[in-house]
Amino acid sequence: MQEIKLESIETELFKATWSLYEGSFPSNEKRELSVQEKILKNQNYTALCYLDSKKQLIALLFYWKLGEFYFIEHFAVHPKCRGQSYGTKILNEFLKDKKNVVLEIEPVCDEQTKKRLDFYKRANFVENNYEHYQIPLKKDDKSIILTLLSYEKAINNEEYSKLHKLMQESLAIY
Repeated sequence: MQEIKLESIETELFKATWSLYEGSFPSNEKRELSVQEKILKNQNYTALCYLDSKKQLIALLFYWKLGEFYFIEHFAVHPKCRGQSYGTKILNEFLKDKKNVVLEIEPVCDEQTKKRLDFYKRANFVENNYEHYQIPLKKDDKSIILTLLSYEKAINNEEYSKLHKLMQESLAIY
């Protein structure tokens, strides 16, 4: 499996990855392409994609480095590759040299959201009991309540305040 950093929206690989992104997240959890193009230039943001040995797209993982935190903003495995442990392998590789990793998921309300939570719990993420609102990713979007997960341990009140402030400063500018 090959990890590739995406740096331009002009490549065929970015276009394939963007198609996976568009099909994997609800409208209120994704950005416009023009905004994504600007974000790719931000030194605290990394957009990764993963290819198999045949150069076929497996997954995407987009994250921010926010102070001491790594915030996984988007992670999706191609529908044709789900159930083959790619997500677990990619996430484990990402986590192996990082501390203070956080991500947001929709609150559990159906079988799909329950499976998502269970997937992250198997990867040693824990739920944090804060009333957490996603920073809107589009100008006219409203904040939505999401569940904040953190790797290996819950974050305390001071860490959460610091993280949320960093999210507002970094994510809300787009």
